[in-house]
Amino acid sequence: MRVWICLIWVIATPLFAENRAPFLGTWGTPHQCAGDPIIQGGTKRAAPFEITADWIRNGETWCALRWFRVQGGDFVSTRARCGEDSAITYRLDMVLNTDRLTLIWDEALVNGPLFRCPPTQ
Repeated sequence: MRVWICLIWVIATPLFAENRAPFLGTWGTPHQCAGDPIIQGGTKRAAPFEITADWIRNGETWCALRWFRVQGGDFVSTRARCGEDSAITYRLDMVLNTDRLTLIWDEALVNGPLFRCPPTQ
């Protein structure tokens, strides 16, 4: 039985990875993508969301991701474990609508619409 589970995991993982590729990258508002100060005259800068196959990062906050299956190519759910000493786990839904990404944390907090940030030079 364990062999079958491992075999299914090895076969399915690349399929899931391909389906989530559109969600990966750097996403934000124009303010976040530019790294503008959060408040006028402040020193703390807005940061976009950087999404990789294993992590989502926003500024100094990192969350490890465990992906669930992509549904229809425009929706995916993940389990996001954020923090270190007092880690908190969230259900993170990602909705991709053409070129806009919306992040929904535990159905309560919504970030978006976010746009792909232009590459930095």
